[in-house]
Amino acid sequence: MKNLSKQAAKRNFRQEVILYSFSFLLLIMFSCANVQKNTENLLGASFNYEKQEISIDVVTSGCTAKSDFNFTVSNNSITVIRNKKDECKAMPEVARFFYSFKDAGINPDKTYTIINKFIANPNLARITN
Repeated sequence: MKNLSKQAAKRNFRQEVILYSFSFLLLIMFSCANVQKNTENLLGASFNYEKQEISIDVVTSGCTAKSDFNFTVSNNSITVIRNKKDECKAMPEVARFFYSFKDAGINPDKTYTIINKFIANPNLARITN
């Protein structure tokens, strides 16, 4: 009888481990998908060492503000994240925002790669991932 209960306990433990592992993997996948979804398509980005600032060119439909964006700096990578979606219906146009290196978390003495995708046509911003 003890042997059967030990086997059942082992089987339950294995099932729980598999269930928790699967749940953890799903959580990671959804987290990564969410980050990718909020990554902004850029029309341009520029560093100005003398002014100690970075500028980003983004598409707006009339309701985009500087505070709608955050920078994620990890090692030598920069990702621009849009925190608030532009829900306005105006024709797409380019908006340029300036951020100090300090506010963006950028060290001016390092080299960086910008992770965001770049687009040339602002009209494609809403249909491009």
